[in-house]
Amino acid sequence: MSDAVRVLVVDDEALVRHALRAFLADDDRITLVGEAADGSEAVDVCKQTQPDVVLMDIKMPDVSGVEATKRLLEWNPSCRIVALTTFTTEWRALEVLYAGACGYLVKNSTPEQIIDAVVAAHAGDRVVSPEVQERFVRTAIESGDARTPTTPVLSERERQVIELISHGLSNAEIADELHYAESTVKADIRHINQLWGVENRLQIVLRATELGIITL
Repeated sequence: MSDAVRVLVVDDEALVRHALRAFLADDDRITLVGEAADGSEAVDVCKQTQPDVVLMDIKMPDVSGVEATKRLLEWNPSCRIVALTTFTTEWRALEVLYAGACGYLVKNSTPEQIIDAVVAAHAGDRVVSPEVQERFVRTAIESGDARTPTTPVLSERERQVIELISHGLSNAEIADELHYAESTVKADIRHINQLWGVENRLQIVLRATELGIITL
């Protein structure tokens, strides 16, 4: 099909690549354009094949899936990257989502779930495995303060800044998007750090997710 989703598979395990290749090739919505065994090779193959969606393992030798995601999106921001991994912890998911991935699937997902996720990612959706979504919800509930009156109040602009941080925008890009000076954005981020007792952008995204301010 001329409008089939062009997919690149990246995993250091040959058996995993073989299994993915087998069922992806059987779906007429998918065109498998290549595969890579590590993050460095993924960047090279991606430049040669120009896939729409990359199924990316996280833990790989040499260049990790997180680092490869950053490099690929620097080269082609429109590429859609879906992490496919054995890890189900929130911080692993946030790490690669913060790097710019639009999806996070665990490897026990069925072939149908993986294919549907690829198609959904190509259509512009975020896709996260139910197990990982459940962990996000459980963390928010166990924090005990996600919706209590003691939660620090944020301004509307600070909420917009947090949302844009979750999409991986730099301070300068956030300033352009919101039509404020970059110094104003930096001041907002300092205020958020002070309110929440956090130290960096990844912790802001994690805390905002726990509080239900953003949804990944």
